Amino acid sequence: MDTREARTAIFLEAARDAGMEAMRGTAVYAAVNMAQLSKTVAAAAISCAFRIVDEVKKLHSGDRTGTECAEAVADVCLSALTGVVCAELARKRIKNPTLAPILGSAAGVFLYELSKVPVKLAVDALPGANPTVA
Repeated sequence: MDTREARTAIFLEAARDAGMEAMRGTAVYAAVNMAQLSKTVAAAAISCAFRIVDEVKKLHSGDRTGTECAEAVADVCLSALTGVVCAELARKRIKNPTLAPILGSAAGVFLYELSKVPVKLAVDALPGANPTVA
């Protein structure tokens, strides 16, 4: 690939990513102002929707099986839920309105990631379960 082709590819990828982020920002803005959701809930719901679309694209392209897609979507939803719950709890305890949701969400996702492997191992150990590598 020559330099001109490389620059064009980089430009197109950057334009696509900027468009996606503009859509995400617009959707969050609309959810906050029209649906009267908190910023934390709106951002998590919109990000969750975008991540689910990415997983479905992988399913349609053949990169994932139906089971893998379902597990990935469940993981996305549980991660978002944990982040939102912890962010809202942090908002009640930490008086800084900007820092509280960031710290709460980060702590929630961190705790979810810590608990994910032991829970998966416990589910796989159930009778009739299909053991997989965590």
